[in-house]
Amino acid sequence: MNQTEWKKKKMNRFIIVSILLVVGRLYDATTTYLYTPDLLNESNVLVVFFGARWISIVAVQIIFIVGLIYLYFFYLFRFRAIRCTEKDLTLKGYISYLFFGNTTSFEKMFYRIPKNRNAFFAYIGYVTSMTLLTVSYIVGTSTVLLLTSESYRLVYNKGIPYILYGIMVGLAICFSWQFFKNKYNEQKGYIL
Repeated sequence: MNQTEWKKKKMNRFIIVSILLVVGRLYDATTTYLYTPDLLNESNVLVVFFGARWISIVAVQIIFIVGLIYLYFFYLFRFRAIRCTEKDLTLKGYISYLFFGNTTSFEKMFYRIPKNRNAFFAYIGYVTSMTLLTVSYIVGTSTVLLLTSESYRLVYNKGIPYILYGIMVGLAICFSWQFFKNKYNEQKGYIL
């Protein structure tokens, strides 16, 4: 595949993911509005902890989605992972090198902001975009079930919101793994 075809493929991917993100957020917001227009039954963190109303939620969503789409664009078109010339590089060592510039700082990623801000922004752009894209449709569908199924409504209050949050965390972990594994495989191609 030549460079022009590769760029076109990446641009198509960017457009599709961006559209799916916007549609997914609209789907989630619309089903939420239909189910709880007064937000009394909403489990969104902004509503539960901060008492946000619709205007605040919509404003935050717009700002968040625009920023996220930019970070996804950054991931696809601006980010170039730094090359590590160390032989026998493990995935753990590569993640450490990607974020901190050495192969021995892996544990720091759990409590420090990475030194390599570009890698961090690309990581956030990919992982958050993919996670939110998937979660938007799952949560929207859950809300449709709340609107249409009495039996689902009965089960929902027995822990479904916690399951949904668990799915969100699980997806973020899976997409993180995918991000690091893809970059690591690219890195291995550089060394060979």
